[in-house]
Amino acid sequence: MNKRQSIPFVLLLAAFLLWLYFKPEAVLPELPEHHPSYIANNVNNTHFDKTGLISHKIFADKATSFTEKNITVFEKPKVIVYIYNEETDDTTVWQVTSEDAVLHEQNRLELENNVFLKNLSLDQLVQSMATEKLTVLLDQNEISSDLFVTWLGPQMKQQGVGMWASLVTEELIVKDQIKTVYLNEKK
Repeated sequence: MNKRQSIPFVLLLAAFLLWLYFKPEAVLPELPEHHPSYIANNVNNTHFDKTGLISHKIFADKATSFTEKNITVFEKPKVIVYIYNEETDDTTVWQVTSEDAVLHEQNRLELENNVFLKNLSLDQLVQSMATEKLTVLLDQNEISSDLFVTWLGPQMKQQGVGMWASLVTEELIVKDQIKTVYLNEKK
């Protein structure tokens, strides 16, 4: 290769090196401060306890998870909780539905807007409960609310403000403004 043929090659190489040196940095789009880790539609999630029995199931139209906050936001959730009684070898099944819910740290589920709790086994004194906000501790099988709650049982309707209940021990504590109506209906 002679000098005349190598000049265009050297110029092209110099231009390429200058372009690499002065090339503007690629600007990556910035994510919002709290962006979701994932978004899932038509969620069907089953959780098991330490013994391998089903603890609870979560169904939802949509789930959005935020890993940095350790929360998952659900739209139209339906949660089914299974309570196994070793003494009687029976399982009591509860269903909780609402319009919105937030799961904190895989344990504390806060349900809001048209919250409805129903005993699917029909084996408890409380058959159904309605409120606007309810907290479910999934690992302890406890529910609580600070708002007005209405619950129905066999031949009774009760209301009150604020409540706590254990689904395992079947305890129910109502905090204030308790009103009970006993129904004299034949079932």
